[in-house]
Amino acid sequence: MTKKAFSIVVICSANVCRSPMAHAIFAAEVERRGLPVTVQSGGTWWELEGHAVADEALRTCERHGTPLRKFSATHYAAADLEGAARVFVMERRHMEVLLGETSLASERLSVLGVFDPEYRGAEIDDPMGQDAAAFDACYGRLRDCIRHYLDTTNDFS
Repeated sequence: MTKKAFSIVVICSANVCRSPMAHAIFAAEVERRGLPVTVQSGGTWWELEGHAVADEALRTCERHGTPLRKFSATHYAAADLEGAARVFVMERRHMEVLLGETSLASERLSVLGVFDPEYRGAEIDDPMGQDAAAFDACYGRLRDCIRHYLDTTNDFS
């Protein structure tokens, strides 16, 4: 019997740094683990719809051997939030936007940083406008949170 696909959506502000990197990391991890999971990402800002993903986000994923899966920003409305079993946000304000503008059930919504095994805080800082070291730190934090979530979740049971 084939398991039903599980859908995850990752949301940040602009969908040009954090959520595209998280999208790439999630996709690589679920593929490596053989999990039937689809991944999407989006941003809360309409203004950047179609804007290219930050060059440093692309370079960061390349440095870490994680293929970027998405190259332009989309608004969260383009993602299948209703079909998503779990939606992750980078900041609490993203959660507030989604709860205020969609019919998404709060129990399917999480701030990704709460899955940080090193307890560095619930929110994941935006590296936009910073140097490669800030992007690498963000990537590492996203990776740690995603791996810890996948290692500890019962969502796939």
